[in-house]
Amino acid sequence: MKSVKNIAIKASMLAAMTVLASAAQAATWVDVGPASGFLIASSTVTYSPSPALQVKYYDDNLVPQSPAAIQGYINGVFGSSLGAAVSYCDNATSGCTAGTTAGWSAGVNSYTSAAAYDYLAIHFGQGELVFHWAAPVAAGTTFTVAGLPKDLSNYRAFISAVPEPETYAMLLAGLGMLGFLARRRQGEQASS
Repeated sequence: MKSVKNIAIKASMLAAMTVLASAAQAATWVDVGPASGFLIASSTVTYSPSPALQVKYYDDNLVPQSPAAIQGYINGVFGSSLGAAVSYCDNATSGCTAGTTAGWSAGVNSYTSAAAYDYLAIHFGQGELVFHWAAPVAAGTTFTVAGLPKDLSNYRAFISAVPEPETYAMLLAGLGMLGFLARRRQGEQASS
């Protein structure tokens, strides 16, 4: 009986620690931009093209690091609605999809996407930087970052979801219906 009670106490303590860890983890996103030249771990980080609309830093590992998982983190933190990654690169020599890298080191790092993007997540050491531009960065533009406190691990580029033509058609049909109903009511009121 005593061992069951000890196990129950340990389980409840573990659950409480997990909740506290989750709460602490949720609060670690920090606005560090938008201007180039912000500090992370006493290191001055510069980037181009600058300035972004927002730059946020997460001071721990986001796990897993798949493009789909990073998409979910960004949607949650920025309140966005991103589609799948338009390009990404897992390391300097392989794992690149619609993107290329050059100068991948602790110094200056760069990434060129074959597709336009307005969100870019870069992972380094135990940190994540997410850049958000007001207008998409054009395809073929090289993104450069320097001064990261640890080695770079990967890039993930995303574009904000754009409503499909059917969505616009439904919106226009709905507005047309509202206009029709408003006009009909005005006609009924005028004849009364």
